[in-house]
Amino acid sequence: MKIVVKIGGQAAEAAAVRRDLARQIAQLRRAGHQVTVVHGGGKLLTQTLERLGIPVQFHHGLRVTDAATRDVALMVLAGMVNKQWVAELDAQGQPALGICGGDAGLVLARRLTARAGNGTKDLGFVGRPRKISTRLLEMAFQGGMVPVVASLALGPGGAYFNVNADDLAAALATALKADRLLYLTESGGVWDAERRLLSVVKLDEIQKLIRREIVRDGMIPKLRSCARTLRHEVGEIDILAPDAPNGLVRTVISREPVGTRIVKSA
Repeated sequence: MKIVVKIGGQAAEAAAVRRDLARQIAQLRRAGHQVTVVHGGGKLLTQTLERLGIPVQFHHGLRVTDAATRDVALMVLAGMVNKQWVAELDAQGQPALGICGGDAGLVLARRLTARAGNGTKDLGFVGRPRKISTRLLEMAFQGGMVPVVASLALGPGGAYFNVNADDLAAALATALKADRLLYLTESGGVWDAERRLLSVVKLDEIQKLIRREIVRDGMIPKLRSCARTLRHEVGEIDILAPDAPNGLVRTVISREPVGTRIVKSA
């Protein structure tokens, strides 16, 4: 199977959790699956910006990214965080290729603007994927490697853009026609208004869950993104916690519903 794993959440930044996730990714690769890893690194990026005295600003969950912030994002995400994951996988005997969306034309992005009142807000160097070339990923698969992709892409004029890692993972999964897309996130799944975990959500149920306010807040855009992704050729999506015991292996190999599984309508 082709599998895209988006790694997020503060738990994934802990050394022990990172090491265990690398072990599971290596196990999936040894089982014959083609695995692509997508990561951000927002917490470390924020800490680095603060140490450098660069203002940190968000607008509706998106990091406002001026030129200085973009340059630090390149250093932290495509440098430090990306190479940490390559090292963790190598320690598990699994060769990895650490890249970002700018490498070999992997991801081209368009500039993203956000609504603000009756107008729009300039987010700076923030982009959204508009074109994917999977050639580099396919070369990595053929060489037995796991591509590890930092959430940066090239935009108009050859400038680097900061890209939301969830959006990047969805775009890569769509381009690869992935069988599975897994989001590792602190929410650990989709919860209803009474804080009960929904183990399975069908595509045709998503709008109903939103309309009836069974799901709320930040889960709404994530579910809408999942719906758009499933309407393409992605098989199914799982949302689970990065520190769920053996969560990746249980979800993919044992087919256990560890968090929330989002499937196409029957």
